[in-house]
Amino acid sequence: MSSAPQNNAPENNAPQNATPSGAPAAVSAVREVEMKLHLDPRDLFRVAGLPVLKDAAEGDPVVRNLRTVYYDTPDRRLFTGGIALRVRQDGDRFVQTLKTINAATPGDSAAVAIRKKWDWAIPTAAPDMSPFVAEGVAALVPEDARTALVPQFTTEFRRTTLLVRPDALTSIEVAVDEGQITAGNACARISEVELELKSGRIGRLFDLALALQRCVPVRIGTESKAEIGDRLVTGRLPAPVLPEPLGLTPVTTVAEAYRHIVRHGLRLLLANEACALAGGDVEGLHQMRVALRRLRTAIRLFRPLAGVPDACRAGNDIRWFSRRLGPARDWDVLLSHGIAPFAATEKAPADGIAALTAAVREARRAPALAAVEAIQSPRCTGLILALGAWLEDGAWQSGAVPEVRAQLDRPMADLSGTWLAAQHAKAMKAGASKAGRDLDAADAAARDRLRRRLRKLRHTAEFFRGLYAETATVPFVTTLDALLGALDAEHDAAVAGGLLRSLSADRPEHRSAADSTARWLAKQADKRRKALPGLWKGYRDGAVFW
Repeated sequence: MSSAPQNNAPENNAPQNATPSGAPAAVSAVREVEMKLHLDPRDLFRVAGLPVLKDAAEGDPVVRNLRTVYYDTPDRRLFTGGIALRVRQDGDRFVQTLKTINAATPGDSAAVAIRKKWDWAIPTAAPDMSPFVAEGVAALVPEDARTALVPQFTTEFRRTTLLVRPDALTSIEVAVDEGQITAGNACARISEVELELKSGRIGRLFDLALALQRCVPVRIGTESKAEIGDRLVTGRLPAPVLPEPLGLTPVTTVAEAYRHIVRHGLRLLLANEACALAGGDVEGLHQMRVALRRLRTAIRLFRPLAGVPDACRAGNDIRWFSRRLGPARDWDVLLSHGIAPFAATEKAPADGIAALTAAVREARRAPALAAVEAIQSPRCTGLILALGAWLEDGAWQSGAVPEVRAQLDRPMADLSGTWLAAQHAKAMKAGASKAGRDLDAADAAARDRLRRRLRKLRHTAEFFRGLYAETATVPFVTTLDALLGALDAEHDAAVAGGLLRSLSADRPEHRSAADSTARWLAKQADKRRKALPGLWKGYRDGAVFW
């Protein structure tokens, strides 16, 4: 970890450690709900004057120049504890703020950051430690950390603020920020619009963001200024984010479950965007595809009751997006699950494998760029915002006919067993499609049909497993994962073999290494096929949990 820059704050910015006399009063947090949108700097100046904002604005825009210094201990104790401490200078005023990095729960809306915030007006640019002895914040900034606080990074930007009232019940503060974040010699540009919900429903944030997106290209921001600044300090690339438990309970209704599941998919998609774009860890791209598969499964599963979102009608943009990410992921799998394990064996020709690896990385470049273009495209942003707006508006529930509305209001546990059983039956039928023959003797197409059925069942089981006892779900999911893992590995090997053949056809100098790798992959696939009957029997004969 790089050391914190010491010259990012005025010389008098040493923490003031005075403790007020008497018992301090408890401090309550303000809940902040906002959506961040990134824009091209060339488009930023147009935002405040757009009719979609100007016509609904209350008063004239206010322009301020803000300078903010963020503090932490050298070992980043506050940040790792989910807290950011800053002192912001606004003219001759100084405001000290303690803010959670993200206080959202797994069920909260995707694309929306929810944080707790505490503000104190202080006399100078130096942090004031006295408020931190009050109940409610004392544990967030431990006493031994207060004396170790040093400047970490600085933000300096011009903010144009206006209050927008899309309707009588909604108030949204729009902040247009242009400037930069600086940590030592590292810096990042600020060119963004923050939409903070002051009153009204969260769905109105999506509506306003969609309206802006129709006027200027925007991208949903997934990191706060504090998170970006911390990355500048540490030099770390964004890490992949794995799926979190859904946490449905027996009292969760069908409508609540649907809203929760779709939010979860959108959150997972957005959470891995920064990692995928940075290119430092291929798992980020993989998790984005996992999120898209979960969204498709959920929308199909609930379609009889919730209908189909408008965003998924024209061109089925979820499928389009997944297909744009797929080729880059295929090359990643070839590298990580094909070439890398083969290179670790004694049979791999060292020089040939090294050259083949370089050729594969080069071949991945174009698909990777296509994936980045898709992630950054207005079509992707429009998909996410439209799905969020449709989900949060809730017309699919409130406008449903009485019979459907009654089903949506039922406990999810009343329907989950039937839905799981239907998915399970389809998988069983696919597995028995070659009656009288072992699964390993079935053709590749039959095994792939089974794999797809099992994949949908696996997502469905993950949606609803919180409704059942863990002792019942774990054995089933374990046997399902073992069978699905073998089928996935065979599929990946087949795709890798195809990529190797196409590469060696274009680059004959790599043919020998490519053929050696393909033969090794084929042998591994043969071993997995021989294990399939046993894995299938374990799954087929195992008890279900619903």
